[in-house]
Amino acid sequence: MAIIAEPFKESGENFPQNIIILTDGRQLDCYPLATQAPEKSDGDQRQLFLDNAFYLLAHRERILSDSRMFLCPVAVQSGLAYTGTSGFRNPILGVYLEWWPLVPDAMQTDGSGRRGLVCQLSGSPLSGMNKCSLVRQDGRLDVVTLSSFGRHWGPFMKLNQRYTEAKQLYQAYTLSQVLDILRREDNGHADLAAAVDVQFMKHHIETLNRQIEQIQDECRQWHDKYTSALTRYNADKMRQLYAECEAFEANVSSQISSLRQQKQALKASLKAGQLTNKAYQQQLTPLKRRISDLLLRISHFEFSKVREAFPDEADISFPMIESFVCGKRNQNNS
Repeated sequence: MAIIAEPFKESGENFPQNIIILTDGRQLDCYPLATQAPEKSDGDQRQLFLDNAFYLLAHRERILSDSRMFLCPVAVQSGLAYTGTSGFRNPILGVYLEWWPLVPDAMQTDGSGRRGLVCQLSGSPLSGMNKCSLVRQDGRLDVVTLSSFGRHWGPFMKLNQRYTEAKQLYQAYTLSQVLDILRREDNGHADLAAAVDVQFMKHHIETLNRQIEQIQDECRQWHDKYTSALTRYNADKMRQLYAECEAFEANVSSQISSLRQQKQALKASLKAGQLTNKAYQQQLTPLKRRISDLLLRISHFEFSKVREAFPDEADISFPMIESFVCGKRNQNNS
């Protein structure tokens, strides 16, 4: 039986049989569901998760390598005003471990250096008002308000819904079993503080990278607007300048074309044995130098004309003018 994936970024893919595909592309083998031992009460399991949230984060890579750990139920219920718990039911450990590094404020460090993990979402999808729960390293809860609430609950819901059918079809460890396995594998030697440091630093770096990308996008948008305004304001002047440069280039290009024909004639004479290689090089070198000088004259003319026409506009260049004039011509011809 194939499972329809509902990835964070819509792709329309199917999960192959007995496999789930995580959001980073890794594939986990799954085990058909058999009778599982009942957990303790939700209250006990909720506190067990809160007490060990940072321990589980420290073992993120290990948990994301085993579908039975990944699909482990978490007894924490989130919800939204108007829609209730729809989309948030039966969260799993893997969803938290994929979601925490994904969104800006899911992993927090306050001014005192105290770290926290958002563990429960509650608020309005319309107004954005929210009161969410954040667990500290000692298992205590704080109430926090998340900015851009939609950027937090939306990804969590999509991730949770992504694995809806997998939760129903495949085996999952209980939280107690996950913790027993991890502690047995640690054998008291794991540097958990360093592992948590790594996860928080990675999250901080990714957050900064996203901010940089947003700033760069905004800069590009403002630069495009600025260029558009600058060209519109100087449109007539730019068209006149471009026409002068175009005429100059056409005149010089005819000279370049003549010199290139002379080069071809020289090469033909060399192949026909009418010229020695030494005589060929002696005649070719001044032709090549003359062509380079003419090309340089075109560039110098364009630069000089731009500076003469726009002495106080350092941002105006000939490529900008050429792009503006030729772009307008293409629009008029289409």
